[in-house]
Amino acid sequence: MLSRLILVWSIIVVGLTTTLALAHEIKPSILEYRINDRIIEINLSINAEVFLSGIDASRFINTAKAPEAKLYEELRKLTTHELESKIMDSINKLKESIYLNYDQKLLKLSLGKINVQDEGNEDIRITKISFKTSVPRDDKNITFAWKKELGSLIFRDFSLEKDNNGKTSSKWLKAGESTGPIPVSGRELSLSAIILAAIQQGIKHIIPGGLDHILFVLVLFFFSNKIGPLLSQVTIFTIAHSITLILGSLGYTHIPIVFVEAMIAASIVCIGLENVIRRKLNISRIGIIFCFGLLHGLGFASMFTQIDLEGSDYLVNLFSFNLGVEIGQLIVLTPFILVGPIFSRISWYRGVIAIPASVIIAVAGLKMFVERVI
Repeated sequence: MLSRLILVWSIIVVGLTTTLALAHEIKPSILEYRINDRIIEINLSINAEVFLSGIDASRFINTAKAPEAKLYEELRKLTTHELESKIMDSINKLKESIYLNYDQKLLKLSLGKINVQDEGNEDIRITKISFKTSVPRDDKNITFAWKKELGSLIFRDFSLEKDNNGKTSSKWLKAGESTGPIPVSGRELSLSAIILAAIQQGIKHIIPGGLDHILFVLVLFFFSNKIGPLLSQVTIFTIAHSITLILGSLGYTHIPIVFVEAMIAASIVCIGLENVIRRKLNISRIGIIFCFGLLHGLGFASMFTQIDLEGSDYLVNLFSFNLGVEIGQLIVLTPFILVGPIFSRISWYRGVIAIPASVIIAVAGLKMFVERVI
């Protein structure tokens, strides 16, 4: 019965997720930040059609689901020159959405160039826009943020290149999130700082950014009231997602992130339903968790590659990011592990706590799946 249920659900998942091929994934924008002799240059790589159509990139992961999808497709049909003209007409609106704060004041940006890139083999056209501004002194810090509706952003600080042998600092900012203070005079980027920053990015991808991953590890906990089965499942899950995180980050595997995100939501539903039907940990359960772990690892890899922590410290960043992911999972599970011995003494734990909790999580996963696909 269980195998039939999973088979039917898998067919539904595959059928629905094929519709995602028609959508355009909304990827994080990329901002390159440089400061030299108190002159700040920022180079922004953005999907201008998303901005011009007014799609709220903090709410949608692909354009097909947004109410402005029709306008977006119309903008996609514009020539390079026509799109540049549209961007120029709305450039003040874009500048007003970029918050470069210095000494509690917003710096005024002047436009440099607008360059709409050829799509090549990509189905998304990227536009590069450059801005400049200046700061009067070098004893203050700068912070950067932008309007939440513009979505997430990869912030790359190139102002460290001279002092750090070409190394840069990159971080992923969720929609509406601000950078920490950035010294105007620059700073030395130590190995420990690199490791800590990557670990923080990994933790942040779980807490608070990884609700789907949190739900998955929680549903593993509710499978049994004993620590042994939990540790076995989490270990298999960790091994699996570490494999695809590393392979995906190094470019050996690639699956469209929209498909991966939908399948991750589906994995929550499957494991939640399994908790209701299955009572004991066996090889098939371990196999299912391993396969789903591979999917979750691809999700982690997508985020790591989008952050684009390159250079001589790439592998250091990769393994530090993975360590941060594991720390994030441990933070989520620690309170539940501590109360595990109490649950093990409750005879009605499965019927009153574990099954209802698993069903609730499965429903949450189903809602997440529907939002990502339909």
